[in-house]
Amino acid sequence: MKNIIAYSDVFDFMKTIPSGVVQLVISDPPYEFLSKNPTGGGFMHKENKQHLKKINETFGMSYEPRKYLNECKRVLGKFNGYFFTNKTLLKDYISFAEENGYKWDILIWSKPNPVPINNGHYLIDKEFVIFIKESGAVFNSKLGYQNYFTVRSFPIGGNEFGHPTQKPIEFIKQMIEVSSNKGDLIFDGYCGSGTSLVAAKQLERDYLGCDNDEKWAKFSEERLKITGNLLF
Repeated sequence: MKNIIAYSDVFDFMKTIPSGVVQLVISDPPYEFLSKNPTGGGFMHKENKQHLKKINETFGMSYEPRKYLNECKRVLGKFNGYFFTNKTLLKDYISFAEENGYKWDILIWSKPNPVPINNGHYLIDKEFVIFIKESGAVFNSKLGYQNYFTVRSFPIGGNEFGHPTQKPIEFIKQMIEVSSNKGDLIFDGYCGSGTSLVAAKQLERDYLGCDNDEKWAKFSEERLKITGNLLF
């Protein structure tokens, strides 16, 4: 079972994945704050606001990191995963890691060009990625020095595909290279525009992904069909 992108509820899709066949999970699950402001703000395009509203209506405050983490634990041979999150949910990921005896660390995507709107708060100039690793899982320690900084700076791009939460592909590729080998199976249960899966393909890994939005599941599938080993 490999190189599949499905339009599906993540847990329905994961039920079809045999236990222990995945080597690495990279995902950007829903953030809890969406339920407080589901349509976003600032200069967000109307279509993107509707997409976030749909995420909120589907998950909202009901997103439970532990439910997803426990299913990831089943499909992974050794637990090995990167999860984009916000500060509110960090504690849920950390407690899961510590209760299972896994190592964990926090990576930060630093954004040198955040949206210049603060509304009485500090700028949203970073995103957290919680890295959770079981002893014995792949961690390649002899790559370039730049691959091991916990703070990575990537500008917010032009969002060429129109997805409201698109991530920098180079950041994703660094994670994949550190935590997997060629031929390994990468899984993303919230694949969106397919960036993590494209990165996996470019790095000669296999991939599985799904998204509960039919538009983005189809977009990811088409994007993967025309993606070779060039940046796209």
